[in-house]
Formats: sequence, structure tokens, C-alpha cells
Amino acid sequence: MNLKPARVALCVGLLCSAQFAGAHLGLVSNANAQDSAADNYAAVLEQIQNVRLATQQREVMLLSQDATEDSLREQIAGLPETKDAVRGIVTKMVAEIAKVIETDLPFRKEEREARLTRMQDELADKSARPVDLFRRAMTLYDIEANYGYSISAYTGNNPKSTERRRLTACRQDLESPTCNLSKDLKDKLSSGFNIEGTPGDPADISHEIMDGNYVHFGRMSFIYLDLDSREGFRWSKEAGDWEPLSSGDILNARRSVRIARGESAPGVVTAPIKIQAAQ
Repeated sequence: MNLKPARVALCVGLLCSAQFAGAHLGLVSNANAQDSAADNYAAVLEQIQNVRLATQQREVMLLSQDATEDSLREQIAGLPETKDAVRGIVTKMVAEIAKVIETDLPFRKEEREARLTRMQDELADKSARPVDLFRRAMTLYDIEANYGYSISAYTGNNPKSTERRRLTACRQDLESPTCNLSKDLKDKLSSGFNIEGTPGDPADISHEIMDGNYVHFGRMSFIYLDLDSREGFRWSKEAGDWEPLSSGDILNARRSVRIARGESAPGVVTAPIKIQAAQ
């Protein structure tokens, strides 16, 4: 008889445990639900903040684009004045270059004048773009500037004679010491080329047979030396004419020619310069 209350008590105990557990689970469920709602709310707030930030960034970008467009409109509006200013600068540059070539030592005269003429023709062309004119003028300016600190040699005829002594000698006797043809020119002649000097003849190589070499030492000195070193001259800026080189200057000129033409190793060269005595 005493087992029943104990059983009931046990049952009650289990029921109570069950009720307690159910109540606890309910509390946990409610807490989880609240946490989930808080997380969702925080996520929504973060999305709203991101949208606001993105909107502000777009507004800044639009303002920047508007400012850029306004700047471009101003530049386009002032384009005619800019073009005129650039063309004016190029005109002054070309005039200065022309003055330099006119008063400079007469080295590579034809080549330099031809470049200048092309530049002047382009400048006279109203359809030429200012940016192209400026770039070409700068190229011409650089070429002329480089002449001031370079040494170079090129072939040419005797400046004090019009007879082309070496070409005349070659037409008379290809083996003469005065003719002194290089192996390359001899090979050309043996393969069908000629030295008749016929205008427009593609086989003519008379223009390759020059009397000697010109050398300019920057803008300090300009000399000419016959191929056989028989004669040599220095350009006198004071006299505006060629003056004979001394025998010592001719010896130095030979070495200068070889170095300038790359036929000898680089070294110190001596340039003949006339210095006026102090008054």
C-alpha cells in the first residue's frame, strides 16, 4: 500500500521534471528567437549604412565628373587661343634656328638648310596641327643643339676648287694614287656601275667619289682635309673664308678624321682654332 504514494510521488517528480524541462526549453527558444531578430535588425542596419555610403560615393563621383566636364568645356573654348599660342612659339623657335644656321660654321650646310626649309613649309601650312609642329620644331632644335658638343666627319669636295680633282683622276686612271678608290667602290665598278656623272642614272656613283673629308669640332672649329692629305683648310669665321692649314695641323687633322669616322679608337683630338691677340 505504501508503494502507490511513492509511485505517485515519482510520477509527480517526473512530471515536474518534464514541466521544468519544457519551461526551460521554452525560455531557450524565446532567447534564440530574440537573438535572431537582433541579428536580422543589425544586418538591415548595416545594409542601410552601406547603401547610404554607396550613394554618397556616387554623389562625389558625379560632382567630380561635372567638374571635369566643366574643365574640358573651358579648355575646348580656349582651344583656338592655345593653338595660336603654340604656333607663335614654334614660329619663334624656327626663326632662332634659322639665325643660328645663318651665322654658324658652315658645316653640313645643305643638309641643315633642307631641314629648316621643310620646317618652314610645314609652319606655313594652316592645316598642320600645332602639336605636330611643336614636336618637329623640338626635333630640329635638338639636332642643332647636339652639333654644339659633337665631333663628326663627312665626305665632300675641296672647298677651294671646283674641278673635283679626285673624280677627274679616277676617270683618267682608276689605279692612280690621286684616285685612291676604296675596295667597295672598285667592286661596284666591276659589277656594272660607272662614274660618268649622268644625271638620273641609278648606276652612276660619281657622287660617292669626293676629294676629301670635312670635320667639325662642335661649333669651335671646322676643317677640310684632302683624302691624300695634300691640302687642308680651316674655316675662318672672321674672314668668312677658308684658310690653309699648317703642316702640323694637317697631321692632327688626319687623326681627327680617322677618329670622327670611327676608323680609330676614341682619343684626344686637336682642333685648329684662331685666337685673336689681346689689344
